[in-house]
Amino acid sequence: MRDAILFVVTGPSGSGKGTIMRAIVKQFPDIVKIATYTTRAPRANEEHGFDYNFVSQACFLDKVDAGDIAEWEQVYRDHFYGSPSFNPDAGPDRLMELDYKGMFKYKGRAKRLVSIFIAPPSLEEMVERIEKRSTEANLTNRINNAIEQMRYAEHYDYIIINARMEEACAEALSIVGAERARRDHRERMAVLDALCREHVV
Repeated sequence: MRDAILFVVTGPSGSGKGTIMRAIVKQFPDIVKIATYTTRAPRANEEHGFDYNFVSQACFLDKVDAGDIAEWEQVYRDHFYGSPSFNPDAGPDRLMELDYKGMFKYKGRAKRLVSIFIAPPSLEEMVERIEKRSTEANLTNRINNAIEQMRYAEHYDYIIINARMEEACAEALSIVGAERARRDHRERMAVLDALCREHVV
């Protein structure tokens, strides 16, 4: 039985990680996108159950108490974000958005984790994208969080600078495809090695 890969995508607001994750799921429909939880309201282009599970703060904290949320924090000093509890080594390949703290936690739990950091080409471009997307009352906190996130980018397996969305998506798809092929190659070699040992003269 093949080992599952957990693909973790991290990036600050305005980096384009949501669009890139949609491209991954479209190209690889057998990869399951894990929706994390948030207490903020959905934006116009966001889908409940895909981008996030949008819940009230009371519901969020109830899920934390019940153990349904594995790791969580209050981001941007206002809303809560958290990831659901699941076994990262069982089932199909999965895709999940986490910040660097969540990535480190799952890196210690998952047998196979591939981490991808998405960054904007500049802070000015990031702010422009955020302001085009929606009005954010916590823009200063988002900028500070972006700087904090980018300080940990060196710990990721891959870094994508999203200057052009089409090129960033293509790079992400290449990474996912290559990592799955590498996993499958190792497992197929193990099968061939076993067959050869069975027929040693």
